[in-house]
Amino acid sequence: MSSKKVLELQGISYKDILSGISFTWQQGEVLALMGPNGSGKSTLARLVTGLIPATSGEIRLRRGEMTIPWSEVKRWQEIGFVSQHPRRQTLGTTVAEELAFGLVNLGLDQQTVRDRVKQLALQIGLQGKENRSPAALSGGERQRLVTAAILALHPPFFILDEGLSMLDLYAQARIRELLDQARSETGQLWITHDSELARQADRLLVLEKGKIIDWGNPSEAFKSQCPELRFYDRIISISASSTLQAQKISEPILKWDRTAFGERLKLDNTISKGEFVAIVGPSGSGKTTLLESIAGFVLPSEGRLVVDGEAMGKSRINSWRRKLGFVLQEAGEYLIGRTVAHEVFFADLKQAQKRLTEEQISFMERYGLPAHLANKTPEHLSGGERQKVALAAAMRNVPQILLLDEPLLGLDSETRRSILATIYALKGVTILYVTHDLREVLGAADRIWLIENGEIALDCRKEQWEDYREEFRRSGMRC
Repeated sequence: MSSKKVLELQGISYKDILSGISFTWQQGEVLALMGPNGSGKSTLARLVTGLIPATSGEIRLRRGEMTIPWSEVKRWQEIGFVSQHPRRQTLGTTVAEELAFGLVNLGLDQQTVRDRVKQLALQIGLQGKENRSPAALSGGERQRLVTAAILALHPPFFILDEGLSMLDLYAQARIRELLDQARSETGQLWITHDSELARQADRLLVLEKGKIIDWGNPSEAFKSQCPELRFYDRIISISASSTLQAQKISEPILKWDRTAFGERLKLDNTISKGEFVAIVGPSGSGKTTLLESIAGFVLPSEGRLVVDGEAMGKSRINSWRRKLGFVLQEAGEYLIGRTVAHEVFFADLKQAQKRLTEEQISFMERYGLPAHLANKTPEHLSGGERQKVALAAAMRNVPQILLLDEPLLGLDSETRRSILATIYALKGVTILYVTHDLREVLGAADRIWLIENGEIALDCRKEQWEDYREEFRRSGMRC
């Protein structure tokens, strides 16, 4: 008789989001869960982990002949969960504390904990950063940290909600190694839009319009070319010839003059008005710091940053930010509007409006936001939907400079293509676009910067990128 645990979901429904969800999940089995934005994937994860109660239906934990009602299960011991926003999940004041937290609760002695923390930090590429605050890490580094800390507890079941989305290929490989090591004893549920990742699972579940379909073997499912899988093509292909290209002006708009931001980033470079610069590099290399420097979130410790002819300083930050549009990593964490409409049309809603105009509805739909979402609070949206709201808000009043930090995170393939086409078609806007996937930017970028260890290791024209393909690949970029 098998001693492995099995989770059984029978007829689970939740409000108008999920309807009659039923499937079994065995300890040691890897499931991939896919579905378009807003289909209820993260809601299902929160139900399984016990963060929200089901409207109807039942979840049971079974081991052999013994069945335990879900209300009696110590869920924190049975299920580990990495959400779309790992910023919310860190507990320790340092990386070492975060990695040690669960190990201490397992009752391990201090020396064993120290040895294990050192080993984990090395495995996930955070060696030397053990004394840093998790808040000082990049989004990808936080994903690695939280995933490793939870897997160290050896939970029977583990849910990863877009948990590899912020990682370069090498950082992904580190986490995949941890997942593979845990595979025999831990049931894993990967919520993803990445068909390449989903193919590595044992079974593929697809959630659409509140209902779930078990497609069985993922590789066979994707070979079937069924319409239900149209959202999950990982490759993005938008032709540059089908977009409106911006006119480039030789006059500089951004100039880093022997500028340093502590030990995080050093720059001595210039960007001209109207340029589209793709910024790539490994997790934690300084890409996000570069964007934050333009927005004035970090100020130079050495040198100066000249913005549109004037040196950036505290007195200029507020006026300058009004000329910027920016979508930061984990954009959904930064939404402050009471409703979707309030977030997107903040500048337009100086006076109360009872309804949106046709132009406003059309604008929302351009970013995959149907009108019925206008009065919802952003917190109640899916991660992908919040990403769309952040993009729409940034683009509402066409900015002088647009800063995009992994803007397609959490978006299904159809939405990615639509939003890329919109970004590509901008005219006269200087765009800095951070990504781990060169395929997202080759249709429109003028230049590509490869950042490594806080410095620009490569600055090439888009037309030259294939000459440096191996350099990009060695840095973990998809291309």
